[in-house]
Amino acid sequence: MLSEFTVAHMSENEYYLVGAASSEWHDLDVLEMALPTDGSVTLRNITKDYGSIIVVGPKSREVLSKVTTTSLDNASFPWLTHQLIDTKVGKVLALRVNYVGELGWELHASNDQMVELYKSIWAAGEPHGIRDMGIYAVDSLRLDKNYRGWKGDLEIGFSPFDASLDRFVDLTKASFVGKDALVTEKAKGSAYRFVGMTLDVDGDADAPFCAGIFDGNKRVGIVTSGGWSFTLDKSVALGYVEPKYETVGTKLEVEIFGTRVPVTVGSEPLFDPKNERLRS
Repeated sequence: MLSEFTVAHMSENEYYLVGAASSEWHDLDVLEMALPTDGSVTLRNITKDYGSIIVVGPKSREVLSKVTTTSLDNASFPWLTHQLIDTKVGKVLALRVNYVGELGWELHASNDQMVELYKSIWAAGEPHGIRDMGIYAVDSLRLDKNYRGWKGDLEIGFSPFDASLDRFVDLTKASFVGKDALVTEKAKGSAYRFVGMTLDVDGDADAPFCAGIFDGNKRVGIVTSGGWSFTLDKSVALGYVEPKYETVGTKLEVEIFGTRVPVTVGSEPLFDPKNERLRS
């Protein structure tokens, strides 16, 4: 897994890519190395010219509807689609996608639009008790949705099949980077599978990065993310285990700072498994 992006198909020959904030130069390098040499594809880095505001939560449609005249109902603006919406600061790109597993939109706007756009959203949200959110709140919410994080849950040591991302791999396509390796892996089976687990007891700490996952005295996997889920009121650990342990309900142990803590493998995602909140 070299990186991860949100990809929006803007027009027949134009795509808009959004990557992790910390991976700008890494992603640019990956993309530039993949460019065809005949000049048929061009790449433009617009990171410094744009910002984003994330509007999420059960009231996000009501709030955003006060900022735009664009229809935001499910029929007009389905989940996992994008549109240019009207606002008082002009057209803004809205993606109906987010990293916290709730109804919501990412708004991508030019730097000269950002301040006034933020102010208009805040004013619209005040009757609903709008609040700014921090990255630790985001991390807690993404854990119980089993959303993978780049450079932790996703990295070059694991394949898409290891990461349990089979649904994003189309082996019927004629060709793509890595296809031969993935065909071989599919035939013989992956070395690991990505799972979400909840700690059976709260304990004194969440599972740290690289904590060992055990079946008895046998180490069978590694934790790649851990933290408290205020939604589930449980400590969550995400990680890779040998395929025989991916079944929902499997009991294992995670070593947290020298202490083995019992965990249970859960379904993916751990919260709102049918994505009803996202689709609401």
